[in-house]
Amino acid sequence: MFRRNSFLAAFLLVNSFIWYYMVRTLIGKAAFDFVANESVLIKGTYFSAVIVSSLFGAILSGKISRAKILRFWMVLGCIVSIIPLLFSNLSVNALSVVALFLGLSFGIGMPSCLAFFAESVNLGKRGAVSGVILVAINLGAVVLTLLFDNLTIGFGISMIWRIIGLCVVFLLKPTSSKTNKMERVNSFRLILQNRTFILYIIPWLIFCLVDRFERVYSGNFFEQNIFDLALFIEPIVGIIFVLIGGFFADRIGRKRVLIYGFVALGIGYASIGLAPYMDIARYFYIFVDGIAWGIFMVIYMLILWGDFSVSRGIAEKYYTLGSIPFFLSDLVVLFLSPYVEKILGASAYAIFSLAAFFLFLAVIPLMYAPETLPEKKIRERELKQYIDKAKKTKEKYT
Repeated sequence: MFRRNSFLAAFLLVNSFIWYYMVRTLIGKAAFDFVANESVLIKGTYFSAVIVSSLFGAILSGKISRAKILRFWMVLGCIVSIIPLLFSNLSVNALSVVALFLGLSFGIGMPSCLAFFAESVNLGKRGAVSGVILVAINLGAVVLTLLFDNLTIGFGISMIWRIIGLCVVFLLKPTSSKTNKMERVNSFRLILQNRTFILYIIPWLIFCLVDRFERVYSGNFFEQNIFDLALFIEPIVGIIFVLIGGFFADRIGRKRVLIYGFVALGIGYASIGLAPYMDIARYFYIFVDGIAWGIFMVIYMLILWGDFSVSRGIAEKYYTLGSIPFFLSDLVVLFLSPYVEKILGASAYAIFSLAAFFLFLAVIPLMYAPETLPEKKIRERELKQYIDKAKKTKEKYT
């Protein structure tokens, strides 16, 4: 039953995140036809709804069984996916309402989905499994998005895709948490008082904000061919490193892999800050940015928050707060990007060097954070590798 639920929980994650990326792409395409302020309103409504509904869903998880939440969530997603198909012409107000309901229907069940995944997958294998899941999400989102000829077809495909997820969710048999109600009620406050959580969330928030703002700047700074190359290369590198990052996160620990990622990214930003007009510095920056995205996505979105929350029964709330920087950065940059564009004439040396400074600064909290993967797991893997190596050496000389 455990393995069956692990597979179904992973499939549900893949279905949900692919649906999220499809819907986000469709909303972006629909908002493109409106003026800047209207486009910001539509997109801002969507990201705000995702954040608020995630918080509400995490609170709801302490009062309603996880199975009921997941089923309601998938049914709601199917119903809401039909709404855009009812309009022959989407005005800014209509599209804002659609974005609101689509955001709500994604966020409300994601905490329970992520928590169920964390509880279904063995701690020592969570990194490798998470890497495979993110590869499936990225490839699936690209393939399904390429099928969009127009908005009607796109929303139709997203509805069908969500219905597939609905069929799967009725096969799940999530186990409810045994945590007492008082801890559930106060868990948000307890999490924010958790030193380990704060030490890990600060670097994640810094990275998300720096990366989003730098993308706005890079889109105007780089020549079109370099920018197009970045859009092609970074996802490929990222997909490779979600696998590599997840693999090593299970073997050497989450903390060490994150530190390597931040240091490498800081060096990438520093190199382009010193030589922003040299192609080799630009290519190195693009490559390293892809590496960092792969590592941070697999650890911060799927692995880390489950490490020290499952045993406490409040995984939903850990995952909610842990994922907020990812969605919040999109919202913040959406409203502040006009101000970023005003400094596009500023020195590229200063812009990229400042980003490198913040990224190196982000490493400091990680230096004081404890490793979330139990030391016993790391030692067991090291011992197993040593035994395997000894056996091979023995076979070689006998």
